[in-house]
Amino acid sequence: MKHLANYINNIDSGLPIKLNAFYKLLSGLTLAHPLKKSDVATTKHKGQSYIVTQINAELMSELRLLVHDYGTSRASAAMHNRSHSVKVNGSFILIRQQLDTPVVVMIDGDGGYCSPIPLSSDALVIENRQNFIDVEQTVQFLEKHTAFKLKQGMNIIFAEGNVISNTLHKKFLSQYQHIHLCMDIDLGGLTIAKNLMSLLPKTVFSFMVPGDIEQRLARVVLRKEKHYIDAVIQLGLSTPALAPYASLIKNTQKTLEQESYLYG
Repeated sequence: MKHLANYINNIDSGLPIKLNAFYKLLSGLTLAHPLKKSDVATTKHKGQSYIVTQINAELMSELRLLVHDYGTSRASAAMHNRSHSVKVNGSFILIRQQLDTPVVVMIDGDGGYCSPIPLSSDALVIENRQNFIDVEQTVQFLEKHTAFKLKQGMNIIFAEGNVISNTLHKKFLSQYQHIHLCMDIDLGGLTIAKNLMSLLPKTVFSFMVPGDIEQRLARVVLRKEKHYIDAVIQLGLSTPALAPYASLIKNTQKTLEQESYLYG
């Protein structure tokens, strides 16, 4: 609605508008008063610009109401069936205390949070839903094949892909001193790690890969396309902490899903 508000301000101030663009914007709105060109009287300014000298009162009233009520909250946007165009005013994260049943941490629109369990100094973040569900198998694999050790009371967090790096989660995640990242060994996993590192510059991160990662990648049949590898290389160059894992993908031209950890 920002563009519509700008048009209304210009019309009120007697300033020129791009008339065709204005008509196109209005044609995309479902209005109670359908737009007719006879509703708008104009004088030519220059080029495609016109000054609106008169506009139908019912139409203008509806446009003003739409801009005023649209707002920036989902509640006001929902009044016009447009709530998906506005960010949710809050969030939630699924979290476990060690291997216990997951609970929900609620996060408000200012990033404040309410956790039903104590927060630990270290946390394990798991990208994949199945690995978070089969958390015991995932932890057993990590303890066997990486340097990770599940500490007493450690929190295990479901990343839900890149959702975890939402800025609303910064205040909550910044309480952890050390975050262990269990991600896919691919562009998506590296991107999530990069976004978290950017969000939490003071936090220590460990990107965990099994010690036999090269053998596991060698067993993967499909190779990635050049444009994919190029994107991985660029990510590695921009984030030195992730460069070794980007190089693995570059050198083998292969990736590995963490769900494979559940099968040996």
